[in-house]
Amino acid sequence: MIGCFYSYLFDILAAAKRDETKVLEYLHIKLRLLATAKDLKITDDKFDVIGIHDWPDVFKKIESKFIVKKNTNTRFNWWWDNLKSDRFSLEFPNDDAWKYLHLLIDKDEKVWFIVCDSSRDPSKYWLFEGFIEPIQQILGQLNAFEYYVVSKKYDWFLAENHHGYLIGLGSVKGKMLELKDSI
Repeated sequence: MIGCFYSYLFDILAAAKRDETKVLEYLHIKLRLLATAKDLKITDDKFDVIGIHDWPDVFKKIESKFIVKKNTNTRFNWWWDNLKSDRFSLEFPNDDAWKYLHLLIDKDEKVWFIVCDSSRDPSKYWLFEGFIEPIQQILGQLNAFEYYVVSKKYDWFLAENHHGYLIGLGSVKGKMLELKDSI
């Protein structure tokens, strides 16, 4: 185990010698998001990670409202593939749905932001809370992962998957229909 850590650390240091910006690629998604938020001068009251003891209840509420759990092994990073039936999807071939989130979500509404680094470790996912504009700023820097944005009142649910689709459930669907007509 410790040998694995040193190998990982060596890769990070080697990347730092080649290109400082490559270091973030070696860090897991949580640290990448927090480092990006710090670089963008986004304060903790605008975007922050949720502690390990608080997120299980949030995930249970999200799953009960929006996800069809076929069994206890329904994988987190495939939530978008196990949604309840009242969904609406928009295709974004350039994987840039994040640019339009402010048109769907009120800028003064604090939301849940859930990320999964499915390319590295699909079993790891992180829960954050924040406002949509700082989340968009972060996604503009690091948008190569699947994510979910969910109302803290559990009124709506959005997912952007690796196929370039923005999928919505609940009260956000009307705004998505309006967005479809304007893009």
